[in-house]
Amino acid sequence: MFLKLKPTYITGHVTDINFEDLISEGIKGLIFDLDNTIMKPKTGKISEDIRQWLEKTQECFKIAVVSNNPHKSYIEKVKIELGIPVYYHAKKPRRGTTLQALKEMKLLPSEVAMVGDRTLTDIMVGQRLGMITILVDPLMKHQESCLIRFCRKLERLFICPAKKVFSNNNRI
Repeated sequence: MFLKLKPTYITGHVTDINFEDLISEGIKGLIFDLDNTIMKPKTGKISEDIRQWLEKTQECFKIAVVSNNPHKSYIEKVKIELGIPVYYHAKKPRRGTTLQALKEMKLLPSEVAMVGDRTLTDIMVGQRLGMITILVDPLMKHQESCLIRFCRKLERLFICPAKKVFSNNNRI
């Protein structure tokens, strides 16, 4: 089980992801976690730098969001805000919703990278499906509850060093 916690890449911010590295590995699509990966939790709004980065990302890749958030009304607001496919109540690390996203993207797991801030959900589901995985620091890591910060520290204790660390050459 612990081997499944080893992400392929680790980066500080989602906008640090290196497109060229992913393209060279045959990646044609990206599936993002939502809260604390591309959007601050419970806001329903995306920051301008991430919005611009996602627009640039869509020039190179098919993209979608797979979230564990169970609130349909919130996700509907997010779909309008993002303008990309958003799947909710995924129950990651279960594979069902991520497989649905892959099917609708018309891509194989080996052609898609999973991007998220949690090892036990995002990285685990990506590893279970044979995807490249990218662990990012949470957007609001300094504003999280003590319990969440403690859980993140525990998760990261079991992470083996990633294959690569991205630099910030894609920042807008």
